[in-house]
Amino acid sequence: MVPALGLERARTFPGVARMTFGSIRWDARRLAGTIYRDCFPSPEVRAWRHACALAESTPRFTRGTVRMMGYDLEYSDLLTFCPQWHDIFVERSLAFEAGIPNPRILDCGANVGLSALFYKREYPRARITAYEADPEIASQLARNLRVNGGDDVEVVSAAVWIENGAVSFASQGADAGTLDRFSQRTDRTSIQVAACRVADVVAREPIDLLKLDVEGAELDVLRDIGTYLRNVRAMQLEVHEFRADCRRLPEVLTILSTAGFRYSIARATPLPWLDARRERRTFPQCSDSLVVAVCAWRPESR
Repeated sequence: MVPALGLERARTFPGVARMTFGSIRWDARRLAGTIYRDCFPSPEVRAWRHACALAESTPRFTRGTVRMMGYDLEYSDLLTFCPQWHDIFVERSLAFEAGIPNPRILDCGANVGLSALFYKREYPRARITAYEADPEIASQLARNLRVNGGDDVEVVSAAVWIENGAVSFASQGADAGTLDRFSQRTDRTSIQVAACRVADVVAREPIDLLKLDVEGAELDVLRDIGTYLRNVRAMQLEVHEFRADCRRLPEVLTILSTAGFRYSIARATPLPWLDARRERRTFPQCSDSLVVAVCAWRPESR
């Protein structure tokens, strides 16, 4: 129902009337679409709901397998696996237009393999290298690709970093493990893992898509790639902001602009449970800690 004030203003300002009733029609269409999707969910949504129902009775950080939309998937933590599936397969957050049938993709921070499987689903001939720092999760990544038609994906069990060798890694047991130097928690197991300088890979060949989800190391990696970014057509990256007094996003965006990319902020997700200080906030919905998803592309590639 349109409020009386809205009707009165509509009579006084015809333009407002068109906006008001146009908004009502748009809201009605959106509501109808929501009802339809709820009543007739897609296979991706049905699979997600199935996994969520299982997660309600599955202990945290318990390794297991689940059948989802034809995929036989092993997970390390079902509770964090479910939002990954929703983000990648329902919301299609990693969708991109390659313009060629066999894009070269570097999937940095591949976790158990949902991102790589999504890319293979979109581009069966894609040439993908998937990097995962946590050795336990990297074994699940390799298994999930092998049994789900992605055995041609190269799996590198190593942390994406600015040099080759070994680094200290704070294992979380799910999707939030990070290099020790970026960890915001003191209750995680620290292990030594292999490190891979991804700048060496970018320097050797053109990359159609560079996906960076490396839990805090993204700015250091971008700095290290430097002029080799000219070999990259498009990027999907998550910028992890853990300190209000030292934001990294401005420099990330400056690097992208300087390298000739256009960019868009896809979404920002607050992480209040990671905030070091608990204090009264001017904006309660905001947080010192957040993740910002950025998409970047070269204008000539669109």
